[in-house]
Amino acid sequence: MLPATAGTDQRLQRAEAEVRRLARCIEIKDRQLRQLREALAHSATVHYSFEYRLQRELDSLRIMLRSRESRERRGRFAGDQPEEGIVVRLPYVTSTLSVLFDAMRTFWADCHHDHPPKSATVAYAIDERLGLKSQRNGEASRSGQAYASAIRPDWVKEADNRHHCRPAGTRQRQTPVV
Repeated sequence: MLPATAGTDQRLQRAEAEVRRLARCIEIKDRQLRQLREALAHSATVHYSFEYRLQRELDSLRIMLRSRESRERRGRFAGDQPEEGIVVRLPYVTSTLSVLFDAMRTFWADCHHDHPPKSATVAYAIDERLGLKSQRNGEASRSGQAYASAIRPDWVKEADNRHHCRPAGTRQRQTPVV
């Protein structure tokens, strides 16, 4: 071999070795980036699930606090209580009704009309108080959802356009065809 070509071959081999080394470095950095992305995604998931659980506990505690306050108010004279809400006389109150009344006061009494509480939040709080289990997919129990829907104010139902029915006065009775 000629000395001129030998130098070119050596430079080519050094360049190829450098390219392989750099390719390995890029692979290592790509692997590290993938691991960092996975760690970040895992961290975010854990954070949001923890935040979600804490929010549910907070909502449940709000209902329990309201329940305790209402029990304390029942012990006072009627004249001591401030005017609030509607008075309904029932022959008895079940524990479920008590929880629903407490949830109604907690979530709907002072809520902002532009930002009402989410139905799922209300349903989870009711589930928590009644000891109902969530569905397998993580949603509130069907009973909790039904209870939350039952105590949702009419103005929210009308605003969310999920309930497509005619007003009660415009419904027509169907007469049987003979």
